[in-house]
Amino acid sequence: MPTYSYANALKNAYKVSWRIEDVLADRRFDPAKRWLPAPLSAAPALGWLGEEGQRALTHVELGAYAHLFGYVEEFIAPKVSALARDFAIDQRVAFDALTNFAAEEVKHMNLFRAVRDRVNGQLGFELELLAGEASTARFVLGKSTGAVLLLTAAIEWLTQRHYLDAIKSDDDLDAFTQTIFKAHWQEESQHAQLDHLETLRAFESMNAAERDRAIDELIELVAAVDGLLRQQVEHDVANLSRRLARQFDEQQSHDLRREILRAKRWTFLLSGVTHPRFEELFHQVTTPAQRERVGAALERLFSA
Repeated sequence: MPTYSYANALKNAYKVSWRIEDVLADRRFDPAKRWLPAPLSAAPALGWLGEEGQRALTHVELGAYAHLFGYVEEFIAPKVSALARDFAIDQRVAFDALTNFAAEEVKHMNLFRAVRDRVNGQLGFELELLAGEASTARFVLGKSTGAVLLLTAAIEWLTQRHYLDAIKSDDDLDAFTQTIFKAHWQEESQHAQLDHLETLRAFESMNAAERDRAIDELIELVAAVDGLLRQQVEHDVANLSRRLARQFDEQQSHDLRREILRAKRWTFLLSGVTHPRFEELFHQVTTPAQRERVGAALERLFSA
């Protein structure tokens, strides 16, 4: 298990810090390229769309991908701000690291709003995207700190996996996509480490009943995320139909929903909970019985 510290995270955050205007500049997405890599997209499983249709699907998927990151950061930023207050005045390095973490999440939300606007501008219409960010953030923040931090840890680690395993070395992927998510990855690298430290701190102060409650609430949160992904799937199908000026028959619509949901589940849930660093953290703060309970709940959810 790597050793993380608030001091190193803060030091590295200052090294890689960037401005939105420098990342975006006047760049545009290349309409002849895929905008989302194959491992994060449903396109490879939908050959009947044809090359143009598959490429168009990655274009609307990118808008949703950026939107969903901004969506979850709506609850991460206030949660981390609240945690920082535990260190105010007396432990300034930890306080500074966490407040900087929260500020970067706010910056990311603004980055992804700008990315959505640029996608809409290039597609020529406004994408249908998941609504209700504020109500979802309130719902998540109503859960125990342990549950929220475990969900956040999975999200932070999946950002690392997406960039390093799918985006960074894909020569056929749009270069602007790579620029955006390289910048995101650089700052999220520190966030993943800080969330690890905060999760350990949260669980250290819990008794057995509180830990059980956190695991139950984590299962509830994962189910809620899956419900949100299902909603965005419907939007993606509608967006693709509009992008291609094409109606899909019943079988095609069924296939689209199945494969887009499969891709989104991998992208926003499974790629996080199966990341080796998340698995190490999860094993540190849970019992075998709790891990079995989570595994059974995931199996039930994804078989539905």
